Amino acid sequence: MLEADFAVVASALKHSIEGDYNQVTVAEVEKLAKGDASGRIQR
Repeated sequence: MLEADFAVVASALKHSIEGDYNQVTVAEVEKLAKGDASGRIQR
């Protein structure tokens, strides 16, 4: 995965979380980037 792709996916996930701190893990970003998008954030 390109660094730019990672950044775009991480940014999209961040917009689903309230506040300033990005609580998204690398595993969550990679999972979404591979196409696993159920429409829900699973924590």
